[in-house]
Amino acid sequence: MSWEDAADDEDAWEVNELPADDAAPAPAPAPEDGAEWTSAVAAPAPAPAPASVVDDKPLILVNFTKLSNGKIHNKFDPNACNDPEAKSALAKQISADYERYASDASLIASGDVRASGTSCWRAALAELRVSRPGQFFAPVFPP
Repeated sequence: MSWEDAADDEDAWEVNELPADDAAPAPAPAPEDGAEWTSAVAAPAPAPAPASVVDDKPLILVNFTKLSNGKIHNKFDPNACNDPEAKSALAKQISADYERYASDASLIASGDVRASGTSCWRAALAELRVSRPGQFFAPVFPP
């Protein structure tokens, strides 16, 4: 009988079948000296780092286009200002009277003055420049 004949023989397959494994899995062997680093058991997770205290100082994002009656803008470049000297002078004026601008209900309601913090003002400024193209927004810090 050749191996080809055995492949067709049903009895040949029964001989080659593995017995069913009814036994419980064997416990893992104890690690040998120096072998614990190869163990499949995961190491405990490190403790989370303590949250750092963020000194988030307040500031306001100001629509210089609105406060200058359209003289200061960024119509041609969303990150530029058409009149840096006028913007600087107005920023100094706003900073000198910071509390009045930061609490002006009509400017806040119109979105021309927005409260922010030092940790998040850059993202908010980018969003404002996209949502209101041509209008120049910039941060003003308290004195």
